[in-house]
Amino acid sequence: MRILIVSALLIATASCAWPPPPAEVAAPPPAAAAVPAPVPPPVALMALPPAVIPAPPPVPVAAPPPPPPMIAPAPVVFAPFAWLFSPILPVTPPPGRLTLSNFSFDNARVEAVITGAPDCAVREGTTASNFVLPLNGTRVIQSVPGADICWRRAIEPGRNAGAVPSVPGWTEWNRVFLSSGRSVDSRL
Repeated sequence: MRILIVSALLIATASCAWPPPPAEVAAPPPAAAAVPAPVPPPVALMALPPAVIPAPPPVPVAAPPPPPPMIAPAPVVFAPFAWLFSPILPVTPPPGRLTLSNFSFDNARVEAVITGAPDCAVREGTTASNFVLPLNGTRVIQSVPGADICWRRAIEPGRNAGAVPSVPGWTEWNRVFLSSGRSVDSRL
């Protein structure tokens, strides 16, 4: 197929050449000169069917990715010194909670103190409460933020065999550390 196309192009370009200029009429041709051979008539070009080139298949176009989210730039220059200009606020932990259960005694008399002091003594600024906790009873005591709860149980007469209470008639203090805001379950 290529050979046909190349030969057709060569023939087409050869037939487009300009004819030689006409000889002058005034001068007679020399007698000894040979007459050039006659030029063959141009060859007619054979009509070729047009070449059909199939179109390439369409290339699937993917949607462009979404643009990245816009993030506001942070002030980098003043960021290290921001703490100098902000007010210092105390961080207050949430209030704690003690769940006190009685699974051992018929009726237990309990004293509880909500305190922020290092000892469990009842003093001004503390909250004290006395209550009776029946068998299988539960009492929830809510603390204030930053405070702990101390509790102790009254010893019944005749039940103190071998136990040395800190105050006559009471057990030693049990301190539950709730100042960090946690909840604790405890048994008598």
